[in-house]
Amino acid sequence: MNDIKRVSVITDAQRADIVMFNKNPITKSLYDGLSNLATGLGGAKDKASHNKWSHSGRNFDHVELSVRYREDWLSQKVCQIVPQDMTREWRNFESEEAKEADEVFEVAKLFREAYKWARLYGTSFIVLDIDDGRTTDKPVNWKNLKAGCLRSMHVVDRTRIVTLGEIDQKPMSVTFGMPDHYQFVNTTSPIHKDRLIRFEGTELPIYERQRNLWYSDSVLIPLTQQIDNFHTTSFAAAQMVQEANTDVVKVPGLANILQSDEGTSAMIQRFTDWKSIKSVFGVSLLDAEEEFDQKKIQLSGVKDLIWEYLKMVAASVSIPATRFLSASPDGMNATGESDLVNYIETLQGLHKDVFVPRLGVVDRLMAAHYGLKEEDFKYTWNCIFPESAAQKAVRLKDNDERICRLVETGILSRESGLKEVKSYSGINKDATVGDDPNKQTGDSNVKTKTT
Repeated sequence: MNDIKRVSVITDAQRADIVMFNKNPITKSLYDGLSNLATGLGGAKDKASHNKWSHSGRNFDHVELSVRYREDWLSQKVCQIVPQDMTREWRNFESEEAKEADEVFEVAKLFREAYKWARLYGTSFIVLDIDDGRTTDKPVNWKNLKAGCLRSMHVVDRTRIVTLGEIDQKPMSVTFGMPDHYQFVNTTSPIHKDRLIRFEGTELPIYERQRNLWYSDSVLIPLTQQIDNFHTTSFAAAQMVQEANTDVVKVPGLANILQSDEGTSAMIQRFTDWKSIKSVFGVSLLDAEEEFDQKKIQLSGVKDLIWEYLKMVAASVSIPATRFLSASPDGMNATGESDLVNYIETLQGLHKDVFVPRLGVVDRLMAAHYGLKEEDFKYTWNCIFPESAAQKAVRLKDNDERICRLVETGILSRESGLKEVKSYSGINKDATVGDDPNKQTGDSNVKTKTT
């Protein structure tokens, strides 16, 4: 059976209606999004429909970013807190040699500084000074690494290094979209990407990264408006406090007095002296016909507005307000325990995604440098926020009470209860279960002694 092709025929009148529909800004906006012809929502008269995002270009102004970091405590916290918490307790090695190597090269400090400057400027690097028998423009010869091969490691931010040469265009490559070589500012020696460990701020799509000279964005760029709003509000509040109490004196015939220079001078001098007397003695001397009043500026709501801007900045970087501000904003949980749990999970994810791949390179180099096996550098992450002595005491007490209730109700045997207590309390492993203190001997008034 032959296929039948359906052909839709549109009349000239219908085509004219379609053209007019497309040209009409109101009907054109109805193709997508929420609209309301009655209220004008989503139409040409809707002011919000004219909003448009544009590139700020602030990441190119490294001077502004540097000034913000030096002068603005909020910008400092945004860049510092996450790297500090990620390296707070660092790693726990199984090998003492690996632990010593990590401490000698100050790896925790290197990673903290590198990630901090990446968050500020968009990208940073740990420069690897490796003796592998090759020049810096060649890939690292991993098979030729010998004892003493790692001469040094130091951090360089993106303001001191520029991209050079070809861009990796292999979609299956782990460095796809990244430059093959870099070069320090005011130098001519290329550096191969193998000799740099790169850290990112806010990562960008490959097209936007190309427009950004193959670098990422500063984490401060989306926050600048909120940070500036906070400082503007704080400054305005400070100015309002200075003018919170205003003295008002009603002087009969003041307009006539101020018509002459002599009258103006006399009036200024009179109230200057009045303010001096009021400041020294707390006494107001006025004419019987004059009236004195004091106006107070209402500052209610200003504090809440300041806190809101601070909470928005903290939320935008996924840092709990109690950690970011070292205080609990009004109306929030005093401890912020739930927020802290979420924050710890975020940091654990950053450990896995940001630090672990880069630590693999560093550990491999340190193993070759000290003549150790790569397996010697196995590690686990320490607790980011270890509990205090008071928190530990409360936790142990709660566990003891829980196990006692289970033993008393017969759900758990005394032997199993002791085994459970040993697992967390540090009780001597040779400790044994004593007799039940409630178990009676031949004498009903004597109870057996427990161990």
